Amino acid sequence: MRLSLSFLVILNLATALISPQPLAADEIINEVYLLVRNDKLLAFSGIQNKWSEKNLRAGETVTESKYDGNVAVAYTKDRALAFSGLTGRWAEERLRIRETVVSISAKGNVATVITDIRALGFGAQKGVWLESQFDIGE
Repeated sequence: MRLSLSFLVILNLATALISPQPLAADEIINEVYLLVRNDKLLAFSGIQNKWSEKNLRAGETVTESKYDGNVAVAYTKDRALAFSGLTGRWAEERLRIRETVVSISAKGNVATVITDIRALGFGAQKGVWLESQFDIGE
């Protein structure tokens, strides 16, 4: 009986050690690198093992960019751009007339662009932008 109990304890500990655990954002390995050029953005996905380009329009310049984990994000005066290292694709969201970007961030699997009128969120898993409008006075 004692041998069986010891075996069950060891088996329980081994199962706990090898079971997959969700990763926190600071535990995600950087799989994306972003290079800003005069005429385009180049994102490298370590998962896809390929470069993906996003051309800038004539006269368009990147105001700010960041990358971390599985995402890269940048914005110009006209649009927010995000790249997913998981899907290997770019997504863009057009900024509205007189919309002002307040901040951008990239962390793990999430990129955000916060403006004076809305919050834009981009997830690496699906590779699409979602928006939340601010109520007047927020």
